[in-house]
Amino acid sequence: MNQNVGKLFFIIKNNEVIECDSNLKDLVSRLPSAIAGIRSYDYYYRQFTKSNSFQFEFNSEYHFQKKEYSNGKEIA
Repeated sequence: MNQNVGKLFFIIKNNEVIECDSNLKDLVSRLPSAIAGIRSYDYYYRQFTKSNSFQFEFNSEYHFQKKEYSNGKEIA
């Protein structure tokens, strides 16, 4: 794993990762069409400041998760 990656953001549907990015803004720009445009970047940013994972309120099939790393090791 790249030592410079501090966070990874995931979009999960049916227990499968469908998108992953180290930049939240880039992840939000690639949201699946079923949920794209419903909420802005600020919504996802605020959700991730509250918790490392959440279920999308408008379509419960989608889950979002954040993993944080330091020197390539996951922070528990």
